[in-house]
Amino acid sequence: MRKSVVVLLAAILVAAFALPAAADISFFGAVRVMPTYYSNFDFDDNNPDDPVGTEAGLITGEHIRSELRLGWKAGGDNWKIMMIAEADVDMEKDTADRTTPFTGSEFGIERFEANYTFAPALVLSTGWNIRAADIKTGGLLFGDDHPFLEIGGKLTENLNYTLTYIPIQVRKKATTDVSTVADDWRVYMLKFNAGVGSGSVKFNLSPLVLYSDNRAREAKVFYYGIEGTGQIGIFKPSFEFIYADGEFRNTALDIQSYAAFAGIEAGISKAFTPYAAFRYARGDDNETDSDVEGFVGITDIGRFTPLMGMDGNILGESMGNPYGNVLYSYAPERKSTAVSLPYGGIGNGGNGNNPGHMIVAFGAKGAISEPLSYKAQVFLIWYDQTENIPVGAGKTVSKVDDYAGTTFDLQLKYAFSKNFYTSLIYSAFVPGDGIKDQLDTTADDTMAQLASLTLGWSY
Repeated sequence: MRKSVVVLLAAILVAAFALPAAADISFFGAVRVMPTYYSNFDFDDNNPDDPVGTEAGLITGEHIRSELRLGWKAGGDNWKIMMIAEADVDMEKDTADRTTPFTGSEFGIERFEANYTFAPALVLSTGWNIRAADIKTGGLLFGDDHPFLEIGGKLTENLNYTLTYIPIQVRKKATTDVSTVADDWRVYMLKFNAGVGSGSVKFNLSPLVLYSDNRAREAKVFYYGIEGTGQIGIFKPSFEFIYADGEFRNTALDIQSYAAFAGIEAGISKAFTPYAAFRYARGDDNETDSDVEGFVGITDIGRFTPLMGMDGNILGESMGNPYGNVLYSYAPERKSTAVSLPYGGIGNGGNGNNPGHMIVAFGAKGAISEPLSYKAQVFLIWYDQTENIPVGAGKTVSKVDDYAGTTFDLQLKYAFSKNFYTSLIYSAFVPGDGIKDQLDTTADDTMAQLASLTLGWSY
């Protein structure tokens, strides 16, 4: 037995020394430690704050969250493999030195991707890495690290394609009734990317079609759309339009809605690049009729979009009610109504009777010096429809106002070296009448605030 073990260890050592000659292998990693403070996400200082959902679990008030990543990748002439192991930890006794079943603190493979290139027009990829339909623009439809199986490649010099199968959920409901439908949610995505123009005028246009076969919610929805980014001199325009068309299998309810985004930034200088943007998703105006008109994407990924996104700003956190969004999402898709008809969204909880939203954003970013950079932005937020939103107890208004409120985000980042940086975010949500009208008369309409410091290492 011992002899067999020695032979096995010798074989492993031989393979380990021989492998670098056959493949390019590298290791990398990152650590983010984030002391953070949440305050009054319910806009009411008279009541204790509810827990906020984060990647590390439910957290209240001041806390320290850490994101720990260890990655490795290898590749050859036609193949590549990448894996990232990660633990997201709310740093307290029960999570930092042990694991619980309720958080992301278990250390495991967070992202994985492997691909093989048969030909420029045929690349096979699989794993659970970031895949997206519109993360380069408004992020209204889909972007996440769900599992996938994909073929894609370059059809011509300026035309690429991807055909992606995304099994979000593939399991049975916990029930003894064998006739119950599968608790499945599978998504199919076809996307093209065409480069047009030349010189100082260039555009990338991406027509796309997604089919959401959401048996967990008895909904089937086609999403048709286009995403576009460009460069015209110092200006960078971007836009998207998405149309949703579907139905609930077990009822006569039709799903028809749409969403859109448009933005432009101007590269005036390295220190000052201003932008303006518009983000819209249609809301539902009558929860009792046969038309489900509130837009719900597969995941709203607004927090990580390049123009309006900021990793850690207040609107990208789980604000919950009264605004109605969840982690990563700028849309109030979780807004509760008397009749809830979910057909997608993060966690499959986006309500088709949601009020929709419109955000007008203004911001700027730049590098003040080589190590110091900033981003500042203001969002003006409206609900698209408010007929389905109940008025707060004791309020005399007959209908909730459209204006939800104003957010302000400021991020400062200082890179001490290529391996260490600090970043500070201050973010506030000042409630408008659309939020205040939902609160009880006992609430004090306090603005919500967030402050977060990131200590970041990478190698």
